[in-house]
Amino acid sequence: MDTPASTSAPPAAKSRRALRWTLTGCATAAGGMSLFMALHIGADVTARNIGGGPLPVTLEITQNWSMVLIVMLAMGYAELTGEHIRATVFSGRLSPAGKRKSELMVKVVAFAVVVVLTYYSILSAVFSVEVGQVAVGAVPIPVWPVKILLVLGFVLFALQLLVSIVDLLTKRQGNTDDPDR
Repeated sequence: MDTPASTSAPPAAKSRRALRWTLTGCATAAGGMSLFMALHIGADVTARNIGGGPLPVTLEITQNWSMVLIVMLAMGYAELTGEHIRATVFSGRLSPAGKRKSELMVKVVAFAVVVVLTYYSILSAVFSVEVGQVAVGAVPIPVWPVKILLVLGFVLFALQLLVSIVDLLTKRQGNTDDPDR
């Protein structure tokens, strides 16, 4: 049921809010996956030292699921909050207008690269699903679900980059507490 406040918000504000909540949910899932990976690797190390052997498929799960999901599900959120790594050796010497132009150029190039990566990730995911791709190891681990989530991560990252570009072009930046951002 819609409340009066939610029905009065413009569609762009609703879209921004939905994207922000989706990115936050994905980042939370990535955090949960980080905890799972830490516990899984800790259990593997313990099993090696106490039990005499590793846990089966730890390497395969870590490299094909955990690390991929941690990175890809958090990329859009990192863009939303401005937490991506920045090299400010050059841009730190620019005027505020120069910094803005530099940031805009970087985001446009990043958006273009992410769109291309999204396209090729879609092709890879389709192929992976068609063949039922698995990681070969002691126990076969399905990889195709991760390929689908990889596409989701790229799409969300591209959408947030696009929002960041619009914000820079319309001089709307900072204040991630803004509910319409």
